[in-house]
Amino acid sequence: PMMERATCEREPEPRKIALNVHERLRGLTLAQQVKLAHSGESAERIVLERMYGKNVWEALLHNPRITGPEVARIARMGMLPRPLVEIIVGNGAWLQIPEVRRALLTNPRLGVDQVQRILRLMPKHELKLAPMQTAYSHAVRDAARRMLKES
Repeated sequence: PMMERATCEREPEPRKIALNVHERLRGLTLAQQVKLAHSGESAERIVLERMYGKNVWEALLHNPRITGPEVARIARMGMLPRPLVEIIVGNGAWLQIPEVRRALLTNPRLGVDQVQRILRLMPKHELKLAPMQTAYSHAVRDAARRMLKES
């Protein structure tokens, strides 16, 4: 009878775990949100960003375990304050990730100098596509066109 009971107990389903994360993170104070964003695991970071958005962006960007797709998701936010755009553009490792570069180039708050920096890091084949990307502003497409002419 002991063996039978053990086989009936299954691993918790991933959906159940996700629900628990949501339940656990609901109603956190701002200080708790920031603290967890700074040190949290992947599932927690994703839920924090979805639930609390701009409150946790900066802390998430300072989390040493943040992944490329997470940085790209934040970089895409049109309401991202300029100092946070600076943090992302200032991180050479993140700029090596094509998804992060593309996300930044769609951000309306990107400065001219930042556009130049990102475009310079693009491989030639990627730079050739930039002038045709309708998701990019006219300024970004124009800068890419000029850079291609110069090379």
